[in-house]
Amino acid sequence: MDGWQLAELAGLKQAARGQITQDTWQKNGARAIRLTVDEIDERAILAHEAWHPDHYDFGWDRILKWKTRPAHARALDIALWHDDQLAGMCWASPQASKEKIMVLYLQRNPDSALPTRGYVAPLCLSGVRYYVLMLGLQWVVIRNPLPQARAAYELDGFRQVKGIGLAYELTRGYASPTLEGLPNGE
Repeated sequence: MDGWQLAELAGLKQAARGQITQDTWQKNGARAIRLTVDEIDERAILAHEAWHPDHYDFGWDRILKWKTRPAHARALDIALWHDDQLAGMCWASPQASKEKIMVLYLQRNPDSALPTRGYVAPLCLSGVRYYVLMLGLQWVVIRNPLPQARAAYELDGFRQVKGIGLAYELTRGYASPTLEGLPNGE
């Protein structure tokens, strides 16, 4: 991949992250002011370390190395912040596919008091869906969802598709999440 293609992908990723912010603003106005959407960087990885002990260790520290590899050039990484607290992260990659992106990791901060509880997955998946549209792919697939998370994905429009997995089909049109009631910290 040449420099031009990498720059174009960086722009698409930034637009996908920006779509999360735009969706939140459209549905919640000033309530979204405390949310920030960035890429996964060293700051996010360090903030994630404060979550431990956590029941699930997805190995987020590997993401920083993966982002530098040509094989992951089309992967999308999302770090969702509420004020200065990391609320969640997502890593999705088309890998070698020309029709689907795999959501390989999606995790929220286990702090139940954080006001973004219940919104991390819909927000991140909104960005992933938008990115898939820009790449011209057809499916968003959740790889190996935790059993307790499957119902939430199904409420967000995902369904079990034979030969594909737990998937959201983009040919149905772009669907941003329902974010009414997103906390604003008041």
